[in-house]
Amino acid sequence: MIESKVQKAIAEQFGLGDAPVNLDAPLSEYAADSLDLVELVMTIEDELDIEIPDDAFDALTIDTKPATITGRQLVEIATKFKG
Repeated sequence: MIESKVQKAIAEQFGLGDAPVNLDAPLSEYAADSLDLVELVMTIEDELDIEIPDDAFDALTIDTKPATITGRQLVEIATKFKG
């Protein structure tokens, strides 16, 4: 569920339509820049109804693989803020 929402956010952010999103590819593969990264994080926060803390966000770069912001790290963030 989390992975599909992150994939949807990436597809929307980078205008991929129905093209598959590889969560193991770095965001730079989609010609992402730092502004894209900020917008993507905001979209993920909205999609999952969470807030990603600044320290977690600061660790993200355009070379970050989306798979690293899904799974346990994102679940921990969501759980922390949702109680």
